[in-house]
Amino acid sequence: MPITRAQKAELIESYKEMIENSHAVVLARYTGISVQEMESLRRGLREAGARIVVAKKTLMKRALQETNRPIPEDAFDGPIGFVFLGEDIGAGAKALKAFIKEVSKDRFALTGGILGDTILDEAAATALADLPTKDVMRAMLISAITAPMTSLLSLITGPQRDIVGILQARIDKEGGEGEAEAA
Repeated sequence: MPITRAQKAELIESYKEMIENSHAVVLARYTGISVQEMESLRRGLREAGARIVVAKKTLMKRALQETNRPIPEDAFDGPIGFVFLGEDIGAGAKALKAFIKEVSKDRFALTGGILGDTILDEAAATALADLPTKDVMRAMLISAITAPMTSLLSLITGPQRDIVGILQARIDKEGGEGEAEAA
């Protein structure tokens, strides 16, 4: 039974909302994926703040047009799943990469994507998985901010540390008599 115009309009609105709420959209060609494998992928993506939708390509193209996003025509070949990556692009892309390793690239492969107003080819879509996750980026930022302060602290406390070392060497040389007096 064909879907009605009203149902198509409803689907397009749903796709538009997903596109607007995602930071990137990755297109993946799938063949021979079992229901259990697809559920495993959905679960992994959900944990990473992403989701995969198998949609009618013409409706997805219309949703992309209506949200003023570019359409990667080359990536729309064959059965395509649309992966909507949330705020943490790296985590969602890593979940995709792990799934590809699990099922093989012949059965599930990234064909392209959209990042902002830029069309990604297969290599660029795959490279998203090499991005650090949001938590790793935060740790890198904190490290970059605290590194100068740590260096400054070492520079300031260095002379006192040297004096303490010299005094301790003198105490040890004198036979440890200074320890009892200090206590």
